[in-house]
Amino acid sequence: MDTSYLAQQVNTIIGQLHGLFDEIGVSNHDRDSREEELFAALSEALHNQVRLVTAEKNEMVEEAQRMITTIKQMEASLDDNKNRHDYQAVADEDLKITYPLTRCLQALKEKHIQVSRLHRERFEQVKKLVQALESYSLHLEPSFVKLALPPTGPNQSIPPTFDLSPSYVDKLDAEFTRVYEEYTRRVATVKAIAENIIQLWAELGTPQAQTDGAIVKYYRDAPEQLGLHEEDITRLRSKRDKLSDEKKNRERRLKDLKNAVEALWEKLGVEEQERKAFLNSNRGCGIRQINEFEDELGRLNELKRQNLHLFVEDARFKLQELWDALYLSEDEMLEFTPAFSDVYSDALLEAHEREIARLEVLKEQRAPTLALVEKHRSLVHERDELAASSQDASRLMMRGQKGEKRDPGKLLREEKMRKRIAKELPKVTAELRKALEKWEDEYGRPFMVHGERYLDFIEVDEPKPAPGGRSKTPAPTPTTANTSATSLSRARSVGSLKSGPRGAAKTPTAPSANKPSLTARPTTANNKGSPTRLPARAPLSNLKHGNNSPERPRADSMMELRPSSRLETGSVRQVMRAPPPKMRDLMPPPELETPVNHYRSAGLSSSIVRQVEPEDVYDDHRYSSQENSRPLSREYPPARSYHQAPPAVRQISNTSTVVSGSENWETYDDNSEPEVDASDTYYAKVRAARTGQRITPEASYGRSHPAQMKRQRGFPPAHAGHVMMDHEGNRIASGSEWTDEDPY
Repeated sequence: MDTSYLAQQVNTIIGQLHGLFDEIGVSNHDRDSREEELFAALSEALHNQVRLVTAEKNEMVEEAQRMITTIKQMEASLDDNKNRHDYQAVADEDLKITYPLTRCLQALKEKHIQVSRLHRERFEQVKKLVQALESYSLHLEPSFVKLALPPTGPNQSIPPTFDLSPSYVDKLDAEFTRVYEEYTRRVATVKAIAENIIQLWAELGTPQAQTDGAIVKYYRDAPEQLGLHEEDITRLRSKRDKLSDEKKNRERRLKDLKNAVEALWEKLGVEEQERKAFLNSNRGCGIRQINEFEDELGRLNELKRQNLHLFVEDARFKLQELWDALYLSEDEMLEFTPAFSDVYSDALLEAHEREIARLEVLKEQRAPTLALVEKHRSLVHERDELAASSQDASRLMMRGQKGEKRDPGKLLREEKMRKRIAKELPKVTAELRKALEKWEDEYGRPFMVHGERYLDFIEVDEPKPAPGGRSKTPAPTPTTANTSATSLSRARSVGSLKSGPRGAAKTPTAPSANKPSLTARPTTANNKGSPTRLPARAPLSNLKHGNNSPERPRADSMMELRPSSRLETGSVRQVMRAPPPKMRDLMPPPELETPVNHYRSAGLSSSIVRQVEPEDVYDDHRYSSQENSRPLSREYPPARSYHQAPPAVRQISNTSTVVSGSENWETYDDNSEPEVDASDTYYAKVRAARTGQRITPEASYGRSHPAQMKRQRGFPPAHAGHVMMDHEGNRIASGSEWTDEDPY
């Protein structure tokens, strides 16, 4: 059917209507209105049809547009390069509305199906990751996950605009890792806290009714059931901290009780086995253990009250030790009046314990300074004892007690001690002075020892500086005459022994020029002798006929026989001490005329000769009386100088080659057999040579017992001192015998 047919039908119908109007007799006015209604109905029907078709077209266009939009959104959600918000501006030849619409819709549907399949596959991948993340995040706070998650419900569909790009998948994976790590950490935290809580319950002996059954049930296999939120963890921590504080309080209480109990055990002398048995049966920090310790402490306190006086005396003993260690004076001791109370009480014991604690802190505070003070006092005490001992020359002649042996190395030890004190005392004094000054500057008060400022004691006790150090290597023997040397008199020797001990100074000071000392020593030829020793006498070997005795070995043979003796290696070899009093002449020489001095080359004078009564050789009382009866003011005129014999192959100084007096003292004993002086034979031969007599062994040893023919052990043969003889070779007794004037 076309429009011409429709127009023909309309014209035919209108003609029929006019005929009918005529037959009816309708007026023209009605006829026009009826025709208008007919044309209006026809027009309405046509317009309705047009509207229906137009609506159908619009629906198809809208559907196509929706499909295009959905396709673009899904493509944008799957790709990071496309902007999901500006998808309408994307120009795509395949994604536009074309006519006919049915064909366009068909193409769009195929495109939509393809993109939807890719979108769905990506969503399935994301959905699994989201579901795993939600399975862990459900135990955490809802706000813990910071990334937007797609809907994963059974009846929920994912919008095409939701981001499913690879970057979102990476972010989602990182978020899952963060959530999983936090979940694992919280699970471990909850498990550890629950284990601590259970351990504390066990240690504290908490009854079953006071424990949480859920913690005991889930702490090992399912700790997440206890809650992994922050408030749940905080609640568990507070429970644990409360139990921990309770344990610390109990342990502190038990420690105090244990210390008190052990202190009382120590004071009361409880056996170790009983202590261990009690401690082993009361381990832990439960209420029962506390009660047991409290009961034990009560029992021991009762015993303590019964023996309180013993504890007070023990505390006073400790207090006295601290007083001694701190060098407190008597006034400082008296300041603590409880130490002198006889009313025993707990308050008195507590006062003693507080004072002991205070003094212990003070002792630790002063420990370095007290150590220096103790060392200094010890050195000063040793020095004073050594000085006092050196004034007693008879100490070397004293016999040992019954069953005891004599000490031959006493002088050597004294010499070593003297050197050690002389070396250490100045160093310790300087160090102590610095420490005391620092202490007084720091605390603003003097450091007291037995009530006196110790710095003042050091200043008083400190020796004055010496003019110069002592030469270790002796200088060559000067060639000047020895006539200017002052001879040693008996009076001067005795006066030096009676002049009292030396001062505290270890280093000798120079004598004043205008006030000579009473104990001034004579000047020797080399002037290098020790300032603390008597000047050594010239050896007998230097005399004209001093070495011609068959009993006296030569100097060179002595050096060969004694290469390592104390003449060379001893610490006191550089000084020859005077022999002890009992080593003097045992027999007085007979009265002889004064002959011409044949030994002037030895620097000896024979102008003084005195008569001596015959005496018993071993009569100590007579000998001591003779010592006291000798005049003290006799002096010799200046001795003449003489040339010494040439030195041996090895040059040795006079001060080091002379035999030390310590050898005589070490080998001489009052209990030893009396021996014959070997020099008597020599003198007898000299007299026989001058008088022309022949000396027999019986005549030369007439004064000695045949069983006493051994060598006198106290005399080194090759180093006899200066001797004065008459023309017959007899020794002349004088006031200048050897004396023990070497004070120690």
